[in-house]
Amino acid sequence: MASQTPIKSSTSVDLEKKISEIQHPSHAGPPAEIDDNTKRWLVVGICLHRVLAAALRKYVEPVITNLYNSLKLSDQIDKQTYTGHLKVYGAVNFYLNYKPINNNKMPPGNRAPNYDYKVQNAVDLSKLFLETSMAHYKGFDESCDSSALLGIIVNTDKFPANVQIAAKDVRQEIRNRWTHCDFTEWNSDMYNWSLQKIEDFIYLLQLNKPEESQAIRDLNKWKTNGINYLGDTTLGLELVNDIRREITSIMEVEMIICKSADREFSTVYTKLTEIGNRLNKHDKRISSLENVSRNK
Repeated sequence: MASQTPIKSSTSVDLEKKISEIQHPSHAGPPAEIDDNTKRWLVVGICLHRVLAAALRKYVEPVITNLYNSLKLSDQIDKQTYTGHLKVYGAVNFYLNYKPINNNKMPPGNRAPNYDYKVQNAVDLSKLFLETSMAHYKGFDESCDSSALLGIIVNTDKFPANVQIAAKDVRQEIRNRWTHCDFTEWNSDMYNWSLQKIEDFIYLLQLNKPEESQAIRDLNKWKTNGINYLGDTTLGLELVNDIRREITSIMEVEMIICKSADREFSTVYTKLTEIGNRLNKHDKRISSLENVSRNK
């Protein structure tokens, strides 16, 4: 029998189209302005998704890997069945969620007695500490976003208490507020406070020096880009392209969430698409200005 092409949902097709439009811009129509609050929101989002998430992956993976190896010995978590599976973990008796692993959320196995409870690796173990809709990632890679990583830290008591408290604060006060897309909140004070909070959190992780230095360099890059982006001068084409790449990266992660969790577009999708399209309309004007400058 000939293999069939997988059917894509209209939501996934729509998102892929939006990403393609950002990657391959059209220059029709006049460029629209982006207000400063929206710019601040975007830069903070880039720092969350590009800088902080990268640092958190390096921090989370070895801790969860060690926990997985320990639980294989103590609880045979890689061999367990429904009748003897580990239900809760840690001093606070965190209730483990087995629905995100082993296709347990799909019928006919989408009832607890029918779940496959064998935890096959550290990535799957990390998903037990999250809501099903957050456990969309395939590894500790770019598919594992800041929301999931912060949730893993907050819910797993193998992480130091001070790091858990800081992670909860960053999640609640920055990451969750960012997803609400209320641009009126993102004034200069909130913007500066958020970037400083992210920097403090990176230092608190106590990564090895090369990893810490790289994270701080990346953060400082976007602090500088933010100053240039918020300035009144014309954006350089290189910076516009950097911003567009980051928008595309965030949206690609959201595509994975959409496909895995079967959710409709969030408000974040819409706002990122609008910003990306506005940036695209600046390209032709920027290129013309830079050509004029070089020819003087």
